[in-house]
Parts: sequence; structure tokens; C-alpha cells
Amino acid sequence: MELFLSLSMLVGGITLLVAGGDWLVSGAVALAERRGVPALTIGLTIVAFGTSAPELALNVVVALTGDTALSFGNMVGSSLANAGLILGLSAVLRPVKVQSSLLRRELPMLLGAVLLLVTLMLLPGTFGPPGSPPGLSRLDGALLLAGFAAYLGVLLRAARRPAEVGWELTGELKEAVRAEPLLSTRRSVGLLLGGLVLLAAGGKLTETGAVRVATLAGLSAQVIGLTVVSLATTLPELVTSLAALRRGQSDIALGNVLGSNLFNLLFILGVVAMMATVPLPVGGLSALLALGALTLLLFPVSVTFDWTITRSEGALLVLVYLSIIGYQLWRGLTLPAM
Repeated sequence: MELFLSLSMLVGGITLLVAGGDWLVSGAVALAERRGVPALTIGLTIVAFGTSAPELALNVVVALTGDTALSFGNMVGSSLANAGLILGLSAVLRPVKVQSSLLRRELPMLLGAVLLLVTLMLLPGTFGPPGSPPGLSRLDGALLLAGFAAYLGVLLRAARRPAEVGWELTGELKEAVRAEPLLSTRRSVGLLLGGLVLLAAGGKLTETGAVRVATLAGLSAQVIGLTVVSLATTLPELVTSLAALRRGQSDIALGNVLGSNLFNLLFILGVVAMMATVPLPVGGLSALLALGALTLLLFPVSVTFDWTITRSEGALLVLVYLSIIGYQLWRGLTLPAM
């Protein structure tokens, strides 16, 4: 009975997170359009990062409670799901062409973000207090946020020069933004505020349910975050990518994955580390190395076949993701929960 109640809390919290993220994005897009913000700027920032709103809400709540192992697992797990499961499934359904020069620049930027995170996690003596365990200090969080600011600067600069983005992606982003109904200012504000309320409530409910499920199942909070919670909170990215593919906008599907991972690893983990130090949990190093390997794999599968991720390469990404998650679950069941 207790496990059922805990699972109900987890599912209910995730539902609120997904709904809140959708409301937040709809309200923010409508308000930005009414204030005259160019559609390309909206597409590169609000729409791209809005799908990560559930992760941001959850991890702010987690940082306030101090259970940073769940936050670490959720961020690494969400990034793995984006790069392996979502991008892989997208390519299996329809080959993904990498036509935008901006996306080609984002690939090495994402690899750089992963390497930066691994470095900061493993060098506590350099960036954290002497004698502290491996993990992220507040200074590390500031460095991650600085990296995100640099990435955001690249996006805003590209938004002023559509040729840098690529005309096809520019058209796709504008079409995606204008597909949203133009709401009144009052309704936009209502959706924005309502989305924030749902995100806050969903974040707390998800955090409580995830910790209780982990305790009852004998798993660590990091493993629960890496698997169940990360899969659920990446639902907005999956929906966005599949919708883009149905419209033939494969660049948006890839841009959604790259932008979401950069947002997760640089901004969200940076915010969490600024609020509370993030020790490297048991099994965390293997998860980080797996994320690095999967990110590195994106390079050959993107540049081969004339910058196209084929169906077979998409299947490979899914297989790699399932192997990583399977290993993490096995490890979590054979090691004591921390």
C-alpha cells in the first residue's frame, strides 16, 4: 500500500510538471510575441529551453531539500535520454538531417559542457574546499552558469543573423512559433503563473514520491533519478521532437536535444550547485562517463551519410541508451542504496 501511494505521488507530480511546463511555454511565447520579440529569438530560447522547465522546477525543489543525488541522477539521466532515446527514436522514425551551421557548432559545445562537468566533478581540491569529496561546489556552479551565459550569447547573436542559424532551421523555428495560438495578454499571464504553480507543486510531489519509491525499492535516489524520473521529465522533449518530425522539421528535433542537454548540464546543475553542494554519488562516475561516451558518439553518427542520422544509427543510439540504463539499474540493485 505504501509503495502504491509513493508511486501515485511520483506519477501525479510528474503529470503536474509536464502540464506546468506546457502552460509556461505557451504563456511565455504569447507574451514575447505580443511584445514584439522576433520569432527566431523565441524559437531559439523560450521554446528550446521551455521543454526543460519540468527538470528545472524539480531540481530547484531538490536543492532546497538537500537531496542532490536525485538532482544529479535526473540531470545526467535526462541528458542520456535526450541523446540516446529521443534522438535515436526520432531518427528511426525519420532520418534526421543536420543542415544548420548553428547545430553543427552546438555539437562540440555540448561535448565541451560534458567535459567541463566531468572535470569539475572530479577536481574538488582545485575548485572546492580542501579535503572535500568529489562533486560540485558553489564556485563550480558559477563556472557552469558562466558556460551557459556564453552559450546563450551565441544563440542571441545567431538570432540577429539568420544566415548563421541556417535558412531552413530559421524557417522551421518561425513556423513552430507561429503555430502556437496568439493568446490575449491576460490569458498569457494566467498560463504563465498557472504553469509556475503547477511546476512548484509537481516538483515537490515528484521529489517526495521519488525518494519514497527509492527507499522502498532499495535503490539510491541517484538511480531513481537516472531512470524513472529522468524518463518522465523528458516527455516534453519527446513530444516536441516527434511533433517536429511529423512536420518534416528534423533540424528542430536535433536542436531540441542539443539545447535541452546544454540547458540541463550548464544552467540547471549550475543553479543546483549554487544552492547546495552536489557530491558525486555512488555510481555517479560511471554515469558521467557513459554520458560523455554517448555525446562523443553523436559526432560520427551526425557527420556520416552527408550529415544525416540514419535509421540504423538511430537504432544504435537507442541500443546504447538501453545498455547504459540497464547497467545502472543492475548496479543499483547490487550495491547498497546511499
